[in-house]
Amino acid sequence: MQPAALCRCICGTRKDDPFDPKVLGDDSRAELEEPMEPKSHVKGVLSYDASLGQPLRGVPIREEPLWLLSTDDEVMSVTVSLYVNGFEFRHKGIEHAFSFVPFIMVRNCKFQATTSHGVNLAEFRCFKVSMFTHGVCLYFGVREKTFDPGVAEEKRSAWVLDISRAVRLVTQSLFPSFQICCRPLASVPRTSRRIMAGYLAHHDDSNTVSVLYCELQPQQGDKGRLVMYDNENCEDCLSEIILTPRTTCTEKVGISCTCFTVEQHLFSARTIAERKLWLRALSNIKVKLQHGAPEADEEALRHYRVAILEHARTTGCNDSQAVMDALLRRHVKQVEFPEMPFGYNQDGFFAEPLQPDVSSHGIGLPAVVSLTKQPELAGAGDAPLDVESETPTSYTTGGGTSAAL
Repeated sequence: MQPAALCRCICGTRKDDPFDPKVLGDDSRAELEEPMEPKSHVKGVLSYDASLGQPLRGVPIREEPLWLLSTDDEVMSVTVSLYVNGFEFRHKGIEHAFSFVPFIMVRNCKFQATTSHGVNLAEFRCFKVSMFTHGVCLYFGVREKTFDPGVAEEKRSAWVLDISRAVRLVTQSLFPSFQICCRPLASVPRTSRRIMAGYLAHHDDSNTVSVLYCELQPQQGDKGRLVMYDNENCEDCLSEIILTPRTTCTEKVGISCTCFTVEQHLFSARTIAERKLWLRALSNIKVKLQHGAPEADEEALRHYRVAILEHARTTGCNDSQAVMDALLRRHVKQVEFPEMPFGYNQDGFFAEPLQPDVSSHGIGLPAVVSLTKQPELAGAGDAPLDVESETPTSYTTGGGTSAAL
């Protein structure tokens, strides 16, 4: 196979690549059909409260009994009420409510184990709701003994889809109206190498999420850049991530999840299509750096911009978005951009444990996983969506032993 056949570069090295401007009918002199100088109506940084204890809004959009699978070898029936911005249930007489934030994964899972009370967990169609930035993971199930397998699977799918849609709605409510932009700002010289820019939600800490205007710049020398501004006027550069061949870029695998990481920074895109576009553009820059590609000149920059903008259009990234009120409380943004002294492992939890404040969520709740009891699900968060775990979840105790569900 020829080397050219392996290239999937966003700039269109491969002749039949859909990102190739020539295939799209453009050439290197094509004009970018986008606003010349977008002016932001956003003042300063959009910052929101990311705590899990915010009030749930309206009336339940879904309410049904589910089985709660606990870390205390217990399976209990609870009535779960799903709201537009979170969910709640009662466990042993205590109400537990969780509001949604952008950084949540919802996934199907499967257990092959029997509890000490003789409950066969293989009889349950299970799913998990992982609020990984807070170290909280809840497991629910629909029992096949109550329904036939087809109905049980249908109920699980309905819950997973409804929860993922609610999380997406909360995420999208935080973003101002914008389109993916590829044109540099003539009034801001530092944007001259821009090939893609748009808003991304950034995890500052467990209580704060900020919506930052991010700009991708291709290889220059031996590095690229992901620059973060306060808004699309790009007057205040908050921080930047240097991209090298060894830069880690990963996606969080969940149903309709829009989260991804670049190094130790955790982001959430407005839509699934936008996440795919960001990750593909980042991946192509890494490939260029790994192969020692020459610095992108003006012609290469134009190829990048035309291809990215066309892809944004064809995938719906730049479709008009409904403007809505934010479903999280506004936060007063600190002047200095937060440091990121910790990262995430494959399960989405902090690699260097930072104890979260979960006092308001009831530490005694069995299915709440603290950072000192992280699940040992192999590859959780990184496996394909249609792959389910075939082993029971286990939890490491303080003494180094583990207790299975």
